[in-house]
Amino acid sequence: MIALKTPLNCSFVTKTKNTLTFVGLVTAVVLTSFANADQVAFSKVKQPAGLHFSYQWLDSFAQTQNLEFTLPTNQQGKYTHKRFVENLAQQYVYIELHKAARKIDPREARITIKRRTQNNIEVEVSSRSEQMLKKWQQAMRQSETSAFDKYLLENYYSRFTSSLGQEAIKPDHLRFITEKKLPLLPIAQAIYDTLPVNTESRVYINLLLSWVQSIPYNELEDRMTSNGAGYLPPLGIITNNHGDCDSKSVLMASLIRSLLPDVPMVMIYLPQHALLGISMPVRTNEPTYTFEGIDYLLMEPTGPALSPLGEIGGKSKSDIASGLYSYEHIP
Repeated sequence: MIALKTPLNCSFVTKTKNTLTFVGLVTAVVLTSFANADQVAFSKVKQPAGLHFSYQWLDSFAQTQNLEFTLPTNQQGKYTHKRFVENLAQQYVYIELHKAARKIDPREARITIKRRTQNNIEVEVSSRSEQMLKKWQQAMRQSETSAFDKYLLENYYSRFTSSLGQEAIKPDHLRFITEKKLPLLPIAQAIYDTLPVNTESRVYINLLLSWVQSIPYNELEDRMTSNGAGYLPPLGIITNNHGDCDSKSVLMASLIRSLLPDVPMVMIYLPQHALLGISMPVRTNEPTYTFEGIDYLLMEPTGPALSPLGEIGGKSKSDIASGLYSYEHIP
C-alpha cells in the first residue's frame, strides 16, 4: 500500500452560507524488516523469443532450487508504475470540472472555478434559486469525484480504507493481479513443471513462495511522503530482480491465479505490512484465519525470511489478533 500526500483539496463556495470542502486522502504505513534470504544466482539474457531468466535459490528447507523461463516480448507489458503527482491529478480534475460547468444552463446557476494554489481548487456556485443552488452544488461535487476516480483508474490507483479508518489511495493491486495472470503464466508453469506429476497444491505454493521470498527485498520509501514510484508491478519485479512488500505480494497472488484461477484468496493489509491468505486443506493444529466465513492459511511473500505456507511473523500475528487489519478479496 502506498500512502500519498493529500491528492485533492477542492472546496465549494456559494453566494449563500453553504460551503463544502473535499478532504484529501492520507494514511501512514511503514514496513517491518526481516533477516536476509539467499538467492544464490540470477541472470537474464535477451533472446530472439524474449527475455530468458535463470534463478537458483535455497527454499525454506535449505534445499537448492533452480528455475528457468522465457517471457515473450509481446507479453511483458509495463515494467513500472506511474508515480502519483498531485499537481497533475489536480490539473486533471480542474479541466474536468470546467467541462462539467460548461454543460450547466447559466439561467439555473453560474459556476466559477479557480486554482487558488497548486493543490487547491475553489468552485463557486451562485444561483437565484435555492433549489438550483443545491442541485448544481451536488452535481459539481459528483463531477469532482468522478474526475478523480477516472484519474486513479487511468493510472492504476484505487481508493483504500485502512483498519484505522484512514482513507488513502494505493496502487490498484487487484487490477494488477487480474491483468498479469496471462503474462506470468510461463513462470507459474515453469515452477510447476519442476515438481513430480500430481504434486499437491501445497507443495507448489511453498516452492513458489520460497522463490518470491528469495527475490531481493527493496525497502519502501516513507509512506507519508512516497508518491508511489517505488511500487513495481509483477513483471517489474522480475525484470529488476527486487521488490517491496506490496509488490511481492501482488506478484505471488498473480502467479497463484495463473494456475489456480478459482481458489479463494485475500490480500491483507496490516498497519506495517501486507500479506496473503489462501483457502486450502488444513493440516492438524495448523493456524488459520477466518474472513467472512472462509478459513485461510496465511503466507508472507515479502521475505527475506523463508517462511512456508501457514507461518507468519510475530508482528503480523499480533496485528491480526488486535484487529489491526483490512483486506481485499482477490478475484
